[in-house]
Amino acid sequence: MQEIQTTEDLLNAIVDIFGQSSFAYRNYLAGGKKFRFAQELKLFNGTALRLLSDYRTLLPIQLHKDADDLVDHYSEWTRKWENLAAEREYQADDIFVFENDATFPKQACQNIEEAQRKLNPPPDAP
Repeated sequence: MQEIQTTEDLLNAIVDIFGQSSFAYRNYLAGGKKFRFAQELKLFNGTALRLLSDYRTLLPIQLHKDADDLVDHYSEWTRKWENLAAEREYQADDIFVFENDATFPKQACQNIEEAQRKLNPPPDAP
């Protein structure tokens, strides 16, 4: 992971991790919710959690609530993941599913992605 020094660095890193996490989640679903895919998803979600927790002050103030919502979600998700993983020794192809009624804060994610796009407009954007 690149060194985070600026708001732009942070937003670029977070949006990249969001993409990787989304891809890992689709693999988890398509792969039959197996432990191997859950581990990959945990890795990306953990990275997102660390970025949002460690560098929150680099975010514009209007994104702090979004960051907090995402940190709350990732923290709860991680707690449930770790509790289930501690119940027994899972093998790579074991089904790994836990109850989670807390939905992903999509709007918070979209707000951060929009802020990143504003800092990094496509070359042909006005």
